[in-house]
Amino acid sequence: MIALKRREPIMNPVVHLIGCGTRPTREIPEFAATLRTTGWDPYLIPSPVGLRFLDLAEAEARSGRSVRWDFDPDDPVGLPRAELVVVAPASFNTITKLGAGIADTLALAVISEAVGGGMPVLVVPWMNADLAAHPAYVQALASLRAWGVHILPADQSEPFPWTTLREQMDWIGSKAH
Repeated sequence: MIALKRREPIMNPVVHLIGCGTRPTREIPEFAATLRTTGWDPYLIPSPVGLRFLDLAEAEARSGRSVRWDFDPDDPVGLPRAELVVVAPASFNTITKLGAGIADTLALAVISEAVGGGMPVLVVPWMNADLAAHPAYVQALASLRAWGVHILPADQSEPFPWTTLREQMDWIGSKAH
């Protein structure tokens, strides 16, 4: 289990920002820096494949936090409780595992605990049309929606919708208060 600790006092709402193994994950450090200037406190938790797309030093510098991506039995992950969990970009693999209840990475465990705990979760799928048509993906999306997960559609033929994502985060964040 991930230890979700409440920080006292809360200055800015915490967001757990999870990036998966897709090209837009390279842009997460810049997005995290933008979030910091717009009142969010981002904690980056890439999937193991997502980590390959990040410049770790840049991600930590721009987010202002250590990047966590793996379980370490000698160093339990102590993340503050988030107001929102954002999975962007979300890969086919992450979405189908999440829809099946698989939590075999730190990123999936954080998302799964948020879903199970009734915390707001926002997912931005990012994959090609053939993967999006796969029956396991369609079923996983239906499950996520039934569980109350917010889905922000994105089109790979266009740039990743970082601005729309931030607007959705602000809207969901305002509903949570």
